[in-house]
Amino acid sequence: MRNIPITCLKYALICLLLCLLVLAPALAQDETSLSLPTAEHDPAFAVEWMQTIYHLVKDERVNVPSAARIYAYTGVTLYQSVAFGIPEPISFTDHFQEMPPMPLLDSTAVYDWPSVANGALSVVAEALFFPEDEAALENTGASLATRQTIEGVVQKQILARLRQANREIVERSFAYGQQMGQVIADWATTDRYAQTRAMVYELPDPDNPANWNLTTAGQTAMEPYWGMIRPFVLLNADQCAVPLDVPFDTDLDSTFYAQAMEVRDMLSTLTEDQQQIASFWDERPGESGTAAGHWVDVENQLVDYLDLNLEEAATMYGLMGVVFQDSFISTWSLKYQVNLLRPETYINTYVDPDWKPYRQTPPFPAYPSGHSVLGGAVAEVLTALFGPLAYTDRYGVQYGLRARSYTSFEAAAYENAISRMYGGVHYRFDLENGLSQGRCVGQTIVETLLEN
Repeated sequence: MRNIPITCLKYALICLLLCLLVLAPALAQDETSLSLPTAEHDPAFAVEWMQTIYHLVKDERVNVPSAARIYAYTGVTLYQSVAFGIPEPISFTDHFQEMPPMPLLDSTAVYDWPSVANGALSVVAEALFFPEDEAALENTGASLATRQTIEGVVQKQILARLRQANREIVERSFAYGQQMGQVIADWATTDRYAQTRAMVYELPDPDNPANWNLTTAGQTAMEPYWGMIRPFVLLNADQCAVPLDVPFDTDLDSTFYAQAMEVRDMLSTLTEDQQQIASFWDERPGESGTAAGHWVDVENQLVDYLDLNLEEAATMYGLMGVVFQDSFISTWSLKYQVNLLRPETYINTYVDPDWKPYRQTPPFPAYPSGHSVLGGAVAEVLTALFGPLAYTDRYGVQYGLRARSYTSFEAAAYENAISRMYGGVHYRFDLENGLSQGRCVGQTIVETLLEN
């Protein structure tokens, strides 16, 4: 073998040393500490957070619209906290009403997006269940156990991230997430939720036979001023409202009477499967995570079923958060404007005083159906994300019900709607017009956030 001169070896060693000095900053970081794009992270931590929120809503017996608000802000926070790791993120701050800009990142630093999300959600979850406003806090009434559960999830996820990234990066990311979470939590306090806590509701004109009234002793009207809450994307609460087109009437030949009789007669012929459907979609406060929570559970199932990465999962949670907020504001605003009596009241008054629905009538007006508006909006957004996907919903299994399979999200939305007739708590026009209203809400969200 040919001898290499000593001078050449020295030169080679000097060159190698210079190269190492240049590359030293990059080599100083191990592979796990690099700032990975959001898409390269596992979404399991996001599912854990959303499952936790579902169970807290259930355990705290949060009412239907308030639960939707909690899911809305947590979903939006989840997306916003990982958005800087997405090449072309959706700009919520450009499209949401009055949403402030997020804190600036240190462009020279490395961030761990799951840790950012954990920090942000720790602040927002705490603020939603334990608001500083006394009236809102009294209304929420969250327990010490809820505070401990939130803290437990936070600490568990910190430890999990320390096994993936170095402590400095995790701590920096978590602290930045807390800053972002505080901005979102402060923004949430300006949506008029706190103001509606102190407002007193009186049933309007009890002498008007078309007007809604409570059907169960001890109930109070649920969130009569929810239409005042600030939407995310809708310009106002009534942007998608579908006016009632079946006027109240007690004439035996009227459409209104016929639709009331349809509800009454349906209950006497319910099949076992129809009873299952009525129960599967009847998500009452305290017994479940409410109607929006059912769809949160579906989201969690879709993460596994579609093998979504964190970018895809966070996008879904964020957009569905918008659905929850704007659907319930749209629905509740129209409910208390139309103020239509429930089938139970109509049938008891004009047909059969002993008739009872299959499922308990909830404490708010009939028109439009909240399940239908929500389902219509959900179907539009999930279809925009994943296409007309066939899937199986195992939500009801935890409550002793069978899993149910659907050919599309639209098919699930329709069954969700018709379940309220099977339960005896809605007229058909509540459902059909509700689905139309929901589709408008969903299309508005898709056009604003996905097509711009």
